[in-house]
Amino acid sequence: MSTALENSRPCHRAELGKNKAQKQARLSLVVTIIGIIVLLYPVVATLVENYRQSGAVEVYTDSIQEFSPEELTTSVDNARQWNQINQGGPLLDPWLARVSEDNEAYQNYRAQLNLIEIMGRVSIPSINSDLPIYHGTTEEVLKKGIGHMFGSGLPVGGTSTHSVLTGHTGLTTSTLWDNLTRVQIGDAVYLDVHGERMKYEVHSIDIVLPEETSSLGIQPGKDLITLITCTPYSVNSHRLLVHAERVALEETEDKQIFSTIRTPWQPWMTWILVVVGVVIFWMVMEWWFKKRKTTLGAVERQES
Repeated sequence: MSTALENSRPCHRAELGKNKAQKQARLSLVVTIIGIIVLLYPVVATLVENYRQSGAVEVYTDSIQEFSPEELTTSVDNARQWNQINQGGPLLDPWLARVSEDNEAYQNYRAQLNLIEIMGRVSIPSINSDLPIYHGTTEEVLKKGIGHMFGSGLPVGGTSTHSVLTGHTGLTTSTLWDNLTRVQIGDAVYLDVHGERMKYEVHSIDIVLPEETSSLGIQPGKDLITLITCTPYSVNSHRLLVHAERVALEETEDKQIFSTIRTPWQPWMTWILVVVGVVIFWMVMEWWFKKRKTTLGAVERQES
């Protein structure tokens, strides 16, 4: 009787050891899967938001075609008249100050270029960016696209006009203008605003303090736009200003640029996918080696 009990103890200890190893393996698997989900979340969330913004550009492009040429021309002409009277007002940094939306001047501004909710689209091929433009620079607007700064000229072109467009950098789940720092002098910026298609060429790039807005003023005889975002990344103590001037838009460019909607992809997203791929490969190889070892062990026991 005692001999049988003694013989059963090693088997029991072996079974306990096997169960403990299995629990540790399951725990490691769960932790690894959670880690993969955490790594993938910002990639997936950013892709979803980027595609949503691309979808807004597509909605704008389709919706604007439903209006007659006369309606679009009237809307753009009214915006140009508004520019002659109203542009040149005080320009407030959108991240430090908010414009009151319930005053008459702002409501008159919102009445311009309002055939649909989206004012237009701004495309920068050099950084694979194509985003919707909305009225104003509220936080709600800047989370879903590019905001037109109230007080600057509406982005419909014309001599002695200066339109200012603003966009976020550093949102955790959206690219927006993260890549604006890669824009170089000579790059093209394209606007489609209520059917008015324009090309601008970058001629200067500045990094300034938020209160330094002198370069955003009108320059007589020139048709200008400025793109603004925060810099450095995640610090946001300064503003990156990308200045561009109107140039001729070739017919071939018109068809090529505005028939394509660009969705950005960032290098950090690639690196995360590489890391996840390596982890999954390691898990598969570890499982395969363990299974092979178990199979070979079973064969050896059968042969013996």
